[in-house]
Amino acid sequence: MPAITLDHCAARDFFGTTLTPFPESELPAMIERCRAAKSGAAIIGHHNLHSLYRRHKEAPVARFYEACDYCYVDGVPVLWLLRALGIREPAARFSLMDCLPSLLGKAEQRGWRLCYLGSTPAVVERARAWAARQWPALQLTLVDGYREDGDAFAAVEDARPDVLLVGMGMPKQEAWIMAHAQRLPHCVILQAGGTLDYYTGAQARPPALLSRLGLAGLYRLLRNPRRLWRRYLLEPWSLVAPILEFRRRLCRSGAE
Repeated sequence: MPAITLDHCAARDFFGTTLTPFPESELPAMIERCRAAKSGAAIIGHHNLHSLYRRHKEAPVARFYEACDYCYVDGVPVLWLLRALGIREPAARFSLMDCLPSLLGKAEQRGWRLCYLGSTPAVVERARAWAARQWPALQLTLVDGYREDGDAFAAVEDARPDVLLVGMGMPKQEAWIMAHAQRLPHCVILQAGGTLDYYTGAQARPPALLSRLGLAGLYRLLRNPRRLWRRYLLEPWSLVAPILEFRRRLCRSGAE
């Protein structure tokens, strides 16, 4: 899987990891590749503007991205950023929020044991009924994110997942993954954020067209301005200095 190679060191410094922008259709193959390559837990991360902000501001999140085996592009604005910086390799993006049903279907077909850690007990119960209707043969364990840490880890460990989705929101989910990854069974871990909430009606899911156009954030902001105004209106501005430094390093590398 080709990664972004234009000044590899500068890209790693900015993103905190080697960025690997593969399309949604390749996610199952990427999971299989991770399962075959590592005997322990492998991590597939993703980047959007919010994760870039936290990666540059918070050491625990930075450590998470350093540990990622692969990192795909989640947000359309990150694609825009790559193109503005002159990175010409073909790039793709997708969001787990849009492709969760597809992933669950692939897990059922391939016989993967899948575990989702996160959301409230009420959301978990609704999700259990939803998944049972849609994928009756899926080996799915749902663990709410409001139980004690030791209890949550034990439930995940007992599930022996092939794929673990951790949906506690950032940076809590990244801290949980880093605290437990070395003790987890052989599995592939993905960040899930509030994905399960969108499929159970706990939150309104942005229309697919808006997601493809990069406007999912605007939809969410308009739906919940009090909670999200800082994330969408202030956080991107704090990335201006790191972006300019990234561009400076890329230009210097090109000149050399």
